[in-house]
Amino acid sequence: MATVTLLQQRTRELHLRNDIKKQGQLQLRSNFNFNVKFASNNQNCVATLYQSFEDKSGEETLSVSVTLEGLFSCQGVAGDEDKKAVHVQAYDALFPYLQSTVGQLFSSTGFPGFMVKKIPLDEQKVVISQSRRENDPPTLPIV
Repeated sequence: MATVTLLQQRTRELHLRNDIKKQGQLQLRSNFNFNVKFASNNQNCVATLYQSFEDKSGEETLSVSVTLEGLFSCQGVAGDEDKKAVHVQAYDALFPYLQSTVGQLFSSTGFPGFMVKKIPLDEQKVVISQSRRENDPPTLPIV
């Protein structure tokens, strides 16, 4: 059984625009992306989690986007099915950091209590791509 351990996480990008001019109700649309890149030996991976929120009306009143990265050690990764399990576990490990970061950002815009809902990942729908070059291990700078 494949397992992962989060070694380090960081916020790679953070964008906030708050140009709300009046009180009222605001409906938001969300965009989400998550990918995992494995080292050639499958003993480490870097996961990137992106989520954004913007005014659904198309007006540029409020937008928030966050990109997080996590460096993981991996155990028991022998094939694509194991990589799919790692994908879901890495998301589960990074999501609380995203939720906290987005909550703090929304609080700073005057929307305290905003909660990001976790998107359930289905291991069977994870797509494994073989686009990484050999000898191109993932890295995350230690700060």
